[in-house]
Amino acid sequence: MRIEEALLIIMALFILAGAGLMMGTIVNRRKMREMDHRERLAMIERGLMPSPELDPVRFEAAAGFAPPGDTAANERQTATAVRYRTAGVLLIGLGLGLMILIAFTAGQAAIGIGVGGAWAILGAASLLNYFLMVQREEPRGGGPPTRWTPPPSRPQEPPTN
Repeated sequence: MRIEEALLIIMALFILAGAGLMMGTIVNRRKMREMDHRERLAMIERGLMPSPELDPVRFEAAAGFAPPGDTAANERQTATAVRYRTAGVLLIGLGLGLMILIAFTAGQAAIGIGVGGAWAILGAASLLNYFLMVQREEPRGGGPPTRWTPPPSRPQEPPTN
């Protein structure tokens, strides 16, 4: 068995293991969401008022309230800024991957650095745009957001039939 065949088999095993882990995660998450949904339906059937969202931190973020312990920089991140950050990290990773791939497969390190480096620089520019957007943005609503507080609890009466 040649070394290329061994490397190919090892890479195929890694890919299959990664795909298996992803499928397991997807199935597990689906089951957890289904259990959460059934719990919420059971609460409604018993006449209890379920919380507005199962994840209060995500609910507060969606409602525009500041999550506890957040700094001013984290409060100012908008969806557009987060997309630039994500794109920047992905493009840097793609550029470094292309750099390694071309340098080793073609045996031309200079070409690999040129092509991969160009993609990595695009990613770095996207990250720079993210940092500039976060510094420029003002908090929404004019003042600091307040934390969401649930309404005062009162005894729940079962619904009349």
